[in-house]
Amino acid sequence: MSIASSWDRAAGIIKVPPDFCDELFDLLTPLSKGTGLVTDKFLERALGKAGRLSYLIPAVRPFVAALWGAWSGSRDAHTEKRREAPPGQHAAKRFSSSARWLQFLLRPTPSDSELLPLEQVVVAELPAISGKEATIHVDASPWGGGAVLFEDGVATEVFIMTWTSLDEKQLKVKIGDPAGQTAFEYYAILLTLIIFATRFRDTGLAILSDNIAAVNGAITLKGKNNLTIVTRELAWRKVRYGWRFAAAHLPAEMNTLADALSRLSAPSGSDRKCFPQALATCVKQPAPDPEDVWRCK
Repeated sequence: MSIASSWDRAAGIIKVPPDFCDELFDLLTPLSKGTGLVTDKFLERALGKAGRLSYLIPAVRPFVAALWGAWSGSRDAHTEKRREAPPGQHAAKRFSSSARWLQFLLRPTPSDSELLPLEQVVVAELPAISGKEATIHVDASPWGGGAVLFEDGVATEVFIMTWTSLDEKQLKVKIGDPAGQTAFEYYAILLTLIIFATRFRDTGLAILSDNIAAVNGAITLKGKNNLTIVTRELAWRKVRYGWRFAAAHLPAEMNTLADALSRLSAPSGSDRKCFPQALATCVKQPAPDPEDVWRCK
C-alpha cells in the first residue's frame, strides 16, 4: 500500500494473522451467546487475547474496552453481593453484546469485497494535515449536516445530510434539539468518511470540523454515552476499510459553506439557509443507506 502526502512517513504495516483472528472469534462465541456461565480463567484467556489485538491495532480498543467494562461490572456485582453467578464464574449475558461487536469486527457477515485484512499502518510520526491531500469541511446542525470536498483548494463535491427518525433513535437525541449538537457533529464526520474515505485511503484525507469534541472523537476513537455508538462504527470501518485520515479543528467563521449545507433542512423561520452559489458546479454525493450505516448493532 502506498502512503503519500502526509502519510509518507509510514514505517511498516502490522498484519494480524488469520489464525489469531479465528482463535479469538471462537473464544468469544460462548460470550456472544449470552447464556450460561464462564469462569475467571476463561475470561482471562479471552480478554487477554482481545487485549493483544487492541495493542496491535489501537482502533480496536472501543470494542475491547466494552468487554473489560462488562467484566468489571460482573466483579462489582460479586463484591456488592448482587448474586449473578457462583464465585469464580460470571454470567455470559453481561458480555454478549460486546462479544458480538468484536466478532463482527473479526468476521463480518455478510462479507464485503472491499474489506482489508486486520492491519495497522505504523508511521514514524502521527499523521498531520499537509495541505496537499484532499480536504473536507464538515458541519452539522440539529436538522442535518453538510460536507464539502476540496481538491487542490477547489470545491469539487458536496454531501448533504438530513437527519432521519432512525438517526434520532440510534443517537438518542431529538432532531431540532441543540442539546444533541456534538452527537450530530460526530455523526456527520462518520457519514462523510463513509462517503469519501475509502476512495482516498491511499493518499490520505484531511477532515475539518468546527466542533472540537467531535474532532477529538475522530482522532482518539473515544466517546462517552451516546457518542460511543458512533465511535464503534467509525473504528470498525477505519480498521476494516483501511481508512487513512487526519482530523483537525476548523474555526466556525471558515466553515461557512458546510454550515449552510447543514441548515438546508432547518424549518422556515429558524436559521435555515440557501444552497451556496459557490457550490453550484459541485457533484452531489448521495447519502448512504441508513440501514447500512449502523452495522455494529
